[in-house]
Amino acid sequence: MADDIKTIDEELVTASKMLEWELGDIWGHVGARIPGEDAIALKLFRPAAEAPDEEWLIHFDYDLNTLSGIGTPPLEARIYTEVFKARPDVNAAIHSHAPMCVAMSLAGNTVTGGHMQAMEFGMGLPVYPKTIFIVDEEEGADLARTMGDATAVLIRGHGVVVVGESIDKVTITAMHLERAAKTQAFARMMGFTGTDQETLQLFSDSQHKLQEQARAYGSRAAAAAHSPEWTYYAQKIKKGEIWNRGLG
Repeated sequence: MADDIKTIDEELVTASKMLEWELGDIWGHVGARIPGEDAIALKLFRPAAEAPDEEWLIHFDYDLNTLSGIGTPPLEARIYTEVFKARPDVNAAIHSHAPMCVAMSLAGNTVTGGHMQAMEFGMGLPVYPKTIFIVDEEEGADLARTMGDATAVLIRGHGVVVVGESIDKVTITAMHLERAAKTQAFARMMGFTGTDQETLQLFSDSQHKLQEQARAYGSRAAAAAHSPEWTYYAQKIKKGEIWNRGLG
């Protein structure tokens, strides 16, 4: 168990550094279930105010009692407790303020599976309509209900919550989500709407084919400890390198 927790903590630190750079957001956080416990390991993108040279990395239980680490559970810790309660298939989650996703939600749009790296967003992600912080159990449960079984939910005018089966998976999905929002925002400027019946049918047909191809590729890559994208960006983080924040 100690080795598992050590690996989780190390991956949370790597994930937070990837996302801080990719999204340009210091206020987000990434969390994961602690195996065998009703507890969460969580890393904020920024350091703890009381220990600016230390990582804000803590473990806390579902009653928000700090079990170990530096810092305190964040204001929106209930995002994690309530999503993990509602989604037993989810082992990791991210809350961030991805700017193009926020812009899309403000404009009354969502992010769809309109291109290769966005296929898991399907016919459109749900949008939580309240522009609020998620600070108590009721709000967290309401957000989880809005998300349903989706990969992510946009919080109108606020940010996103992304979920996944692993820290690797949820981190790359969060990166793909903001890139998809940027791509679709530019496409809308050129007349794309993504809402007409012909486009919806094209998305649907493409989703099935892309999912088949992804499953075939995934079966070949299943033996790897991490996805190729995680490994690529983790190496850049390790070397202190940055990358293009453009359309990706």
